[in-house]
Amino acid sequence: MQGVKHKTLLILLSLTIIGEILSIIIWTKSPSQRFTLAVNWEIAVLNAAAMIPPNLLALVWIIKRKNWGPILLIVISIGNRLLSQPIFIGGMHLIFVTWTALLVIFAYVEYRGLSNLETSFLSGGVIFDIIVSSLLFNPKRGLIFGLVFYFLFLVFLIGALTIVKKLR
Repeated sequence: MQGVKHKTLLILLSLTIIGEILSIIIWTKSPSQRFTLAVNWEIAVLNAAAMIPPNLLALVWIIKRKNWGPILLIVISIGNRLLSQPIFIGGMHLIFVTWTALLVIFAYVEYRGLSNLETSFLSGGVIFDIIVSSLLFNPKRGLIFGLVFYFLFLVFLIGALTIVKKLR
């Protein structure tokens, strides 16, 4: 099962890097999207561009199973979320907070080699994180966006893991 958790982390981190690249393309090529999520799209592009190299480094270290990879990912993910908090508008930011929490959970699981029960316990912490974050930002919309995203992601993840187990 540890291999599945490792692959899940690699997929999450790869999607994060792809998302950073796509956000740069969307914000630079689509003037109508520039003011929908970010206060200043230029700062958001700079933030995304600055996060690509350390995420790539963490990806390489995680692929090589170096202990520094998950630690680097945890540090840069939390740091990025703290720095980007003032950049984003409204409750949509909780989707990014939730994604960061999932990255941190799987990076920590990779670093410590946690069991399924311990991973589930940490996953429950994401729900607590969403509730607390929604109280700090936009309670109604933020909580709805965060919880819906979290549960849809978990359904997708559980479905993918079930398919992988059946194919073995």
